[in-house]
Amino acid sequence: IAAGFFSSSMHKWQELDIVGTWSPARERPWINQEVFDASECCSDKTNRFFVLMRALLGYQDQPTPFELFAYLFYWIVAVAAGFVMVRRAKRAIAVRLEFLRKATAETTADEVDTKIQ
Repeated sequence: IAAGFFSSSMHKWQELDIVGTWSPARERPWINQEVFDASECCSDKTNRFFVLMRALLGYQDQPTPFELFAYLFYWIVAVAAGFVMVRRAKRAIAVRLEFLRKATAETTADEVDTKIQ
């Protein structure tokens, strides 16, 4: 959902002429021109499935390079952040397991010493 919000926000920046001219269409720079047009078969305004995909994933039936770059940038950052968080969690779990193993080993050794005496 966040990728869709990010992509949609980039589209709004384009409409506000923050990233070059948006209107009229013939004066748009390359970054604001559509890459492809799938609105005939996969319209994100009339087809309910693609309306849902737009809401959840940021699908565009007429994306621009700027929107595609933003969408890819978001996923690269999200995957990298997820990778870092998983690595940190694995390290924390490994440290905790090692602590528990040592505590268990010490407790077991104390119990054996007590039984022997």
